[in-house]
Amino acid sequence: MFGGKGGLGKTTFSAATGYWLAEQGKKVLVFSVDPQASLSDIFQRDIFGKGAVNIKENLWAQEIDADSHIKAYQQEIRQKILDLYGFTEVLKKWRTTFKRRAPNRLWKSRPSSTQ
Repeated sequence: MFGGKGGLGKTTFSAATGYWLAEQGKKVLVFSVDPQASLSDIFQRDIFGKGAVNIKENLWAQEIDADSHIKAYQQEIRQKILDLYGFTEVLKKWRTTFKRRAPNRLWKSRPSSTQ
């Protein structure tokens, strides 16, 4: 595993090490969550967001589309909340709670003071 600050060559070293290990007969998966799709450039194949792609014997590469996974997860959580409470029920509870705590005068239209 390679880690560190950006621009150090982590993806390049990972790809080169993976290639070398595959040449030695080891089964290797090189993967990246970097949205720059550098592995696609290194291996000269479009692998972004396509799962594990076979590059050569014993070598697979994968670039995970982290943004789409995060968005899908957020939507899943939103849906679970809506399913659990129901959107209208949440609004109803919020309005009831807020009105109960706020003085009635706040709910009436008042002219704004311009002085």
